[in-house]
Amino acid sequence: MRKRPGFAIPGPGSALIIRKEIMNAEKRSFTGAESAGIIKRVKAKEGENMRISRARVLLFSALLVLPALAWAGGQSEGSAGQKITIKIADNLPDRTNGMGLVAQTILDGYTKLHPNVSFEVESYPDQPYQEKIKLYATADQLPEVFKWWSLPTNLKPFIDSKQVRELDRSDYSDINYLPGALESNVYGGKLYGIPVTADMWFIYYNKRLFQQAGVAVPTTIDELLATIPKFKAQGIIPVVTDGKDGWPLAIIYDELIERTTGSFDTVHQALYRKASFTDPPFVAAATLFQNMVKAGLFQDDLITSDYGAARNLFGQEKAAMYIMGSWELGLVTDQNFPASFRDNIGVFKFPLIQGGPAKIDDLMAWFGGNWVASSNSKHPDIDRDLMKYLAHQWGRLTWDNQAAIPAEKIKTKPTDPPLATAILAIANSADMTSGTTTEDLSTPAFTQEFRKAVIDLVAGVSTPEQFTQQLDAAASEAAAAQ
Repeated sequence: MRKRPGFAIPGPGSALIIRKEIMNAEKRSFTGAESAGIIKRVKAKEGENMRISRARVLLFSALLVLPALAWAGGQSEGSAGQKITIKIADNLPDRTNGMGLVAQTILDGYTKLHPNVSFEVESYPDQPYQEKIKLYATADQLPEVFKWWSLPTNLKPFIDSKQVRELDRSDYSDINYLPGALESNVYGGKLYGIPVTADMWFIYYNKRLFQQAGVAVPTTIDELLATIPKFKAQGIIPVVTDGKDGWPLAIIYDELIERTTGSFDTVHQALYRKASFTDPPFVAAATLFQNMVKAGLFQDDLITSDYGAARNLFGQEKAAMYIMGSWELGLVTDQNFPASFRDNIGVFKFPLIQGGPAKIDDLMAWFGGNWVASSNSKHPDIDRDLMKYLAHQWGRLTWDNQAAIPAEKIKTKPTDPPLATAILAIANSADMTSGTTTEDLSTPAFTQEFRKAVIDLVAGVSTPEQFTQQLDAAASEAAAAQ
């Protein structure tokens, strides 16, 4: 899913622009295995990917024909004949797989309905994308429609600066959203975004590698740690995740606190200053996390391994497990990885602490990714029409493409892949869910401090006690600033 800036596969009717200038805007650069692996794969499979892309776009365009007819009557300035270009931005640079394919298919479908409307699309991997959007916001030049996050640390600053447009809830009243999905985009009683996915956190695993090493799916942390020597004897990394960017590590820490205390509210109490991050449960969770790293559970270069590098290690069958969210459902259709991998992906719930108070069905789950519209657009009518079109097409196509779990209720089919049904089963069995992750519940400064501190923790730069003291100080500063 993640490709470096400079690689693009444009679909018909729109221009996909991935500018090299983003490299100058990044706070972190692409390095080593990810860049080399991506370049090699792109060169080797460029022709194949183009054929796959055309075939899939044609397939999804066909799926769009019947639903799209309903939009032909509600035409706006986009049907008047005047040539109009709408600027779009997202974090979905791979247009051959997953949500990138879904996004491109929807834009192409809209262009077929409105031939005089074209799109200028900028697309980057997550971290460079966030930096680019922040640069645009600073210059008050946000794209007309762009993908963003509804979390308070992400969306609210744009609302406060009046850079994003309020949406009309009636435009989406006929969509069967999951409870709380639309509400996650509501601030001050006003709607500012349309949700695209329901995000859940668990562990993907390679069934073939598990069988080869004689390993059963772990249900406790002790059982998870016991897999280390078995996988390493096979030359396999037990677990990978994105350590460089910090946020996955912060979510794992959230998970370990819940597994330690049996409640997702424990961390909220500390964040809102009703408890302290230096209290014993937080130190215990930090100690457990650091010990998991020291035991060799993760890749050796954890803190320098970014999203794409970790994903590639798993997809290339060099790692047995991958800790990440439900948006990686698209792994099963990613043609960049071998069939031996795609046909053997499973998923399991984050393990418990033996004898601890948590339940296996306590689930890290939240709504995050959304589409929003700039308030400075020259074409507000088209933006509104496009947002409606995106919302009404996204859920079904996302599910049919097995790209992620949509933020709306979807009827499953007997032909749905086993991984998709397994993820839905985890969602349906949840007794308790977390809501928004801790790092995104406070100020941007707290988010950055949390990420920095947890990277230092897993790197062994700080002790569990020092880590929790840093986190507590950051929480106090955030509380004083709000």
